[in-house]
Amino acid sequence: MLSLLLHPVRQLINALVSNDSPQQVAWGFTIGMVLGMVPKGNLIAFSLAVLLCAVRVNRSAGLLAVAIFSTISPWCDGLTHKIGDKLLHQPALQSFFVWLYDLPLGPFIGFHNTVTIGSLLLALYITYPCYYGSRQAFEFIGPPLARWITRYRLGRAVAGAQIAARFGS
Repeated sequence: MLSLLLHPVRQLINALVSNDSPQQVAWGFTIGMVLGMVPKGNLIAFSLAVLLCAVRVNRSAGLLAVAIFSTISPWCDGLTHKIGDKLLHQPALQSFFVWLYDLPLGPFIGFHNTVTIGSLLLALYITYPCYYGSRQAFEFIGPPLARWITRYRLGRAVAGAQIAARFGS
């Protein structure tokens, strides 16, 4: 039970204290941001989740970004609907979207949904600012925060030890 409650805290501390480069942490956060912005339950979200797990990035930072941006993205649904509606009603792209929908996995991709395609486009649009900002944050804030966390016994215990195993027996 205690391990279940402390798991998100451990993920956050591991993202800050890990020996990954700031670029790996920033790319994990950026991929998590795109995954968090896209509505779940389609092939795009599944592919992004596989990408987050398959590429050598910081998964803890990615999962933190998924949690943050999954709570923010419903507030952007009006904007993403307008973006997706504009794109889906472009006459030059109509035949492409019809062809894409007629593929065997076409309906599962999610490009027929205005919010899905609008969220994906918005997330791709803010990918570089998110990467750049998170890289700067993890370069400058990460090392002092990691020293501060590892200075305390509780921080070291949460970051590296299995607390539940100590209290479980």
